Amino acid sequence: MIELQIQIFLLAVVGFVLGKKNILNMETKDHLVDVILMVVLPCSILESFEMELSPEILVSTLNVLLISCGIQVFYWIWNHIFYRKAEEGRRICLKYATMVSNAGFIGMPVAAAVYGSLGLLYASVFLLPQRIFMWSYGLSMFTTVSSREVVKKVLTHPCIIAVFLGLVIMICYTSGIYLPSALSDTIGQIGGCSTALSMMLIGAILSDVEPKEMLNKDALIYSFYRLLLIPFLVGLLLWKLPLDSTSVRVSVLLTAMPAASTTVMLAEKYHRDYRFASELIMTSTILSLVTIPVVAFVLNSVPF
Repeated sequence: MIELQIQIFLLAVVGFVLGKKNILNMETKDHLVDVILMVVLPCSILESFEMELSPEILVSTLNVLLISCGIQVFYWIWNHIFYRKAEEGRRICLKYATMVSNAGFIGMPVAAAVYGSLGLLYASVFLLPQRIFMWSYGLSMFTTVSSREVVKKVLTHPCIIAVFLGLVIMICYTSGIYLPSALSDTIGQIGGCSTALSMMLIGAILSDVEPKEMLNKDALIYSFYRLLLIPFLVGLLLWKLPLDSTSVRVSVLLTAMPAASTTVMLAEKYHRDYRFASELIMTSTILSLVTIPVVAFVLNSVPF
């Protein structure tokens, strides 16, 4: 675990240096985001499904799906209790950033690094409800959204497509039908880049952060909620339930991720407080470099 923490930190440092030297400039970072979301993460998902379907895996993945749906309800309740005193523009950003974390971009590589292919499989399933909610309830926070737009955004997301293709692959493997080794190895090599590329990109993004962006009181309070308090409460709720330990650990770990980058995109597009949204992302992302390894260490130390 300690070696993994050091590796993740060093990968972020490499990206930070490349960002400072402008090797990973704004245009390059935008292209790298597309490469990771459109190719690398989907390949990671496909690779995680390259196993035979057993009753234990079926039950565990269903448990993860139910846990994720329950956590989305938990976020909805949380949003109706907290942030009530915040100014409207900030309140919308806070509520969205609580419900939609960066679990897809950062969480999946971390889950794979900590818990292997099974962790990545659980993470892929865990993110299904979040991606549905982010384009429905989440988008409705900023503007009205049609059911057609929701369905389109969900079904055309590369990671969602990869999950459905992965299910087909798992069924084929269970039936004794395997992917050609050349194709399987190619998918594995591309997917194996996810942790390195993701953390280097995070480091490059953080190289643009001004120190004053870390001093916003609301952003610091949000980061405490998002990175520590919410995972603790979720873990407490799941602690004594009769669930597979790995599925619980992955689920709690993914609740400890920073704010999603779509918070800024939507805030800017729909004329909300996009500067504050940017502060939420930067503050929570920087602090997550410390808190994620701590949460992972605690999860592996506590018996579930």
